[in-house]
Amino acid sequence: MTLLVAFASLPFGVRERSYTVTTESGPLTIHISERRFNPLISVSTEGEPVDASALDEGQASTTAYTWYDHPFVLRVLFGENRAALGSINSGATVVRRLPEDLDLAAPEQLHAARDRFAIEALEALNNLVAVIRRKAKLYHLFDLRRDDIDLTVRADDGTVLVEDPLQDQLIREEEARAEIFDLVGQSSAWYRDLDRAMREQRPVELADELLIEAERALFQRFPRQTIASCHTTIEAAASALLTEGMLRRGLDDDQIDHMLSTRSLTSKLAALMGTYCGFSLRNDNRTLWQAFGELNELRNDTVHRGLRPSYRQAQQALRTTRSLLDWLRRVRQRNQRGASGARSVSS
Repeated sequence: MTLLVAFASLPFGVRERSYTVTTESGPLTIHISERRFNPLISVSTEGEPVDASALDEGQASTTAYTWYDHPFVLRVLFGENRAALGSINSGATVVRRLPEDLDLAAPEQLHAARDRFAIEALEALNNLVAVIRRKAKLYHLFDLRRDDIDLTVRADDGTVLVEDPLQDQLIREEEARAEIFDLVGQSSAWYRDLDRAMREQRPVELADELLIEAERALFQRFPRQTIASCHTTIEAAASALLTEGMLRRGLDDDQIDHMLSTRSLTSKLAALMGTYCGFSLRNDNRTLWQAFGELNELRNDTVHRGLRPSYRQAQQALRTTRSLLDWLRRVRQRNQRGASGARSVSS
């Protein structure tokens, strides 16, 4: 008997047991291992080999520091003359029996079965993470991604028959996305753009902050939240620009509030923008208009119909949102230049 086995380190520790998790394809059982301290490195002031298990974190003389570094919960233990760094995660395993007639030497059959199982196992594991995150109020926990799972083919005695072919590649891609805090090496063009942003009248607007939330959601493995936040970001930017245009036309606050609250985002970018700002996304930038239409449809599928968008779809939504914000900034700049010219003529 051969088995598909998906293993992942969970970003928390829970009791050892099996959990049945509901997924779109039906219930899946997740087997949780006991949470324990797994030392990665140990040191001693006496220069002798250290038995990290002797560092009892319950002793009064032991000091512990714990932090989350996805997908691990790391802990440092300090004793009187020794210290150890390790993880305290629980491990999760999902198992599925492969059909008896599946030939492991036939790549097409194995790849198809493995890909289907990876999608279902990842959904089950993230459903578990989502429930724990909400129940335990661990709101900073990330969802798991495919590179967080080791997916192997094993014999019933646990012997590995086929390794996970994607593990090394996915780990390298994840490491390449590491956060960079040292900005000294950024280019001269980057710093010129920084200076320009600092001199802007409104360097950080609500739409900019909402865009950060959308980017953070994608970084934390929440593509659905990314899609919804992208739509809200565009709404905020378009409404702010329309408010300026309506004020120039002499509309009062009640009229502006009524207009903005009763019109869809599509209508704002197409009709209202042309009327009050002189530029319509539909008429003046057809390519970006079509991209917005795709984002809007994806948002409706996600929010109204429960679609689970892919990571790549969320990435594309972010690209479209950034492009739209750039276009709206250009419209504002042209409106401001036009208003300045009109004041000069009138004076």
